[in-house]
Amino acid sequence: MFLKNNLLFFFFIVYFYTIDSTTQQLVSSDTSVEYKKFDIHKGFGVYSVSFMEFDNLGWLWVSGSNLELIDGKIHERSAIIQRYDGNRFYTVPLPNFSGSPPNFIKLYKRLDGQFYAVLIWQNKEKIFLLNPETLVFKEVILPSSKENKDICLFSYKDFFMVYVRHNTEIKLFQLNKNLKLTEYPTPITLQKENTYPIFSNFIGFEDHFILSESRSGVYIYNDNGTLLKKLTLSDLGLTNKDPNFLIDIDTWFKRDGNIYVYFTDIEGCYKYSSKNKKWEKTIFFDLDKTDKFNKQLVFSDVKENLIKQELSGVNSQFKFNFKNNFYRAPINTNFINSSKIASRDLSKELFIENKGSFYHYTFDNANVSTFLKNSSIRGMLQLNSNEVLVSTQDSGWFLINLKTKTTKQYKMTMNGQPFIPKASRAIFEDETNYWSSYDKGIISIDKKTQEVTPFIYYEVAAMVEDEKYIYYGIPFYNLMKFDKESKKNITLTSTSKYDVQGILKVGNSIYLACEEGLVVFENEKTTLYNPKEKQEHSIFISIIQHPTYGILLGTRTGELFQFNPQTKEFTLLYKDKLNASIATILFDNKDGIWMNTYNGIVSYNPETKASTRFTMNDGLSFYEANRYSALKTGNGFFLVGTLNGVSYFNPEELTKKVIDAEFRLTATTYFDKTLKKEIKEKSPQKLKDLKSISLPPESKNLELQFSLFGIYDSNKIKYRYRLNKELWVDLFTDTEIRLSNLSAGKHILEIEAIDSANKNIGKPIVLSIFAGEFFYKSDWFYFLFFLGIFVIIFWFYLEERKKHVLKENFSNKIISTQEEERSRIAKELHDSIGQRLLVLQKTFSKNKNQEETELKMINDVINEVRNISHNLHPFQFRKLGLAKSLENMMDAFQKSSEVFYSYEIDDDIDVYISKEKGLFIFRMLQECIANVEKHANATACNLTIINEAKIIRFVLKDNGSGFMVNNAMNSNESLGLKSLQERAQFISAILNIQSNSKTGTIITIKIAK
Repeated sequence: MFLKNNLLFFFFIVYFYTIDSTTQQLVSSDTSVEYKKFDIHKGFGVYSVSFMEFDNLGWLWVSGSNLELIDGKIHERSAIIQRYDGNRFYTVPLPNFSGSPPNFIKLYKRLDGQFYAVLIWQNKEKIFLLNPETLVFKEVILPSSKENKDICLFSYKDFFMVYVRHNTEIKLFQLNKNLKLTEYPTPITLQKENTYPIFSNFIGFEDHFILSESRSGVYIYNDNGTLLKKLTLSDLGLTNKDPNFLIDIDTWFKRDGNIYVYFTDIEGCYKYSSKNKKWEKTIFFDLDKTDKFNKQLVFSDVKENLIKQELSGVNSQFKFNFKNNFYRAPINTNFINSSKIASRDLSKELFIENKGSFYHYTFDNANVSTFLKNSSIRGMLQLNSNEVLVSTQDSGWFLINLKTKTTKQYKMTMNGQPFIPKASRAIFEDETNYWSSYDKGIISIDKKTQEVTPFIYYEVAAMVEDEKYIYYGIPFYNLMKFDKESKKNITLTSTSKYDVQGILKVGNSIYLACEEGLVVFENEKTTLYNPKEKQEHSIFISIIQHPTYGILLGTRTGELFQFNPQTKEFTLLYKDKLNASIATILFDNKDGIWMNTYNGIVSYNPETKASTRFTMNDGLSFYEANRYSALKTGNGFFLVGTLNGVSYFNPEELTKKVIDAEFRLTATTYFDKTLKKEIKEKSPQKLKDLKSISLPPESKNLELQFSLFGIYDSNKIKYRYRLNKELWVDLFTDTEIRLSNLSAGKHILEIEAIDSANKNIGKPIVLSIFAGEFFYKSDWFYFLFFLGIFVIIFWFYLEERKKHVLKENFSNKIISTQEEERSRIAKELHDSIGQRLLVLQKTFSKNKNQEETELKMINDVINEVRNISHNLHPFQFRKLGLAKSLENMMDAFQKSSEVFYSYEIDDDIDVYISKEKGLFIFRMLQECIANVEKHANATACNLTIINEAKIIRFVLKDNGSGFMVNNAMNSNESLGLKSLQERAQFISAILNIQSNSKTGTIITIKIAK
């Protein structure tokens, strides 16, 4: 959460509260300061910070010891490195040696942006190269087999100076960017034996360097490590110090090519000349001459802006110096002991670590002053060149001093009791009174006594005045005027149909901006006007008269209309891209129109049609302007009231700020199916190249963290995301997305950082997300499933078909065999038995003694055998054909039966039916006629053969007693019917049997030609 303070930036900044018995004065700000604080509960985990600096990617790196104790043991802590992205901290995993974590760590930044990390255990230290893009450590191997007790690095030119101690032995190395080590002569001889050096500062020059060692003094070496001299008191011009006084450097900084140094317990600042190696005492900060501190630390940014931390006992104070502009800023007077400081631009940001807490300050040096922060502003009245009287919605009235930038509450009484008017729409004045409104009507305030007199009637929606009257509108009631002399409310006209939002008086005409349109009251008449472009939801909420463009009206949806009182016509001058309501309107000295909207202030040039939107990023107190609360001062400055304070600025000096920031992913968390574990990716290099993520079906969850990398006020940036071009989801200031149980398929995720005008900050993040689906839910599964079902069904079909074919083949074989056997038996009967019977007949006929009856019996047997032979196999069928054979069969049955047989047969059917199929049809009809003889109890039977276009139809009909077809077909005894079906299937014919007890039986056989 952001905590908000106010600072006054002039030649110096003063922050103060002055409280007396009646008023409280508050300082406004030309530069606002906002900060957020982190501790162990909010992710900051560094206790004793050794290093705090930005890498080349915009991450702030912090290293030291861990806030958390090892196993709860006092004073036992492990080392820790954290990265800060502007919103949260990430802990970097450290390399593990000897099975125990290091106790402390120091980082040193190289020119290429990588870090040297010195990991410290109780009895040894190691150097690693840390790549901030990959978060990978690589050990730097020192040319010694001994355990290194202490390692200290200093950046010099394009390499590092490395001091290594083995017990009391000290060595100096040059470490280049390729990790090659070159040993130098031993640089330091300690005054006391069995002690090791404590290096406090290193200052490098082209041909030499200065090294400060807290136990022995300050030394100057040439660039190859050879000692040139040791700094003495006389070099500093000090003659009143104890000769044994130990010189040590507290801090140093660079400004305009010069080196400035503060020494421990030595007053003032010293400028060092690298040419002649001389020291000159000077006064850099204006209090260097008188202030005495135990410890002084100076931090310089890349622009050589300075911040000086001065320690007195355990308390600390900060001084800023921007190229000789001095001021003291009470960043936090509760800081104790020394603090680590970081900044890329001290005029815009500051990071401070102090005893386990981390502070992130942002400074907004805009040309805008803010008053009455956290108050909703209403009416304003300029009293003189310096003072403005301001009313708020609920907090009362205030006097703003534009010169001193202070505010003072304007206290009022009613009937001797403190009174705070609410919802004051405007403020007017005459010689003795202020005039305004509150939630029950008009009020007057005596300027001398500040006593309020109410004139209760109705709550005022909008009001305007002339010398004698106050004119005001009441929604859905009346347009009124209030006589200042008689103190009476007078009704002008009814406005019961109109929701009054704003009012303007021009001459004798009164204009009301209403939800329903523009209502004009003139010549005692009320007329409603609307532009053609006005939509149903385009409600007029503001109205004003421009010296050049006349009457202007603003709508709730961001249109600005010009109204011509003569022609009664409207002209659309401006349409807001964000559809932001136009709350109030002001004009600069160049006739430019300034629309104070619900989403920033829009500067508009009617001639060029150019517009510029200013938001909180440009220094405004709040993005949403409030109605009835805008004022142009006598010097051309603007006061714009909002829902959260007043912005005061010169419209000619207000500039649009551009946030130079890069929008990037900082961490992703998802389940990796290949590795079979949850992946937490934090490597900037991998995240930079990340374009797509695949999620397995068993865990379609994704967590993303992101941040803007740059200098900006994070409280003024919002974030949003959307999936697959759907509606945006607002995250506000949250920089984390958690997507759970994504639907299967491809998704396009877009994440944006936007300002209050919904303008993109940095390039949006776009990710392709492939969410897997369980196979049993995929299209392939359904395809294979149904394919399997189809294969199984098809297999069963084939098996059934195979069985059917086998059955058909078996039936056909039986039928074919049956025909062959019939033919054989018929031939045997005809050729063998028939012939022998004929011989027997002739023998009997020659014997005159034979009985006549015996001879007749022999003739009957011969005829019976002949009939059986013909029935088994009609020998004349192949010669006569199907049609003639059927006629002969019908005639034969007619001769031996009491049933009357008739037929109607086309003789040309033999042309279309083969002999083989014809024989099967013959057998089928033969079987049917035999059934008529045996079972039908019929008196007549008819066979009709019809030669149709594509088929030949055989119809056998009798008038017998009929039978139940289904029962007969399912009966095991009805072999004849089943034989008919099998014969029909054999020749691909269609058999149909219809039968009932009343009409008899109809058997139809259809066969294709």
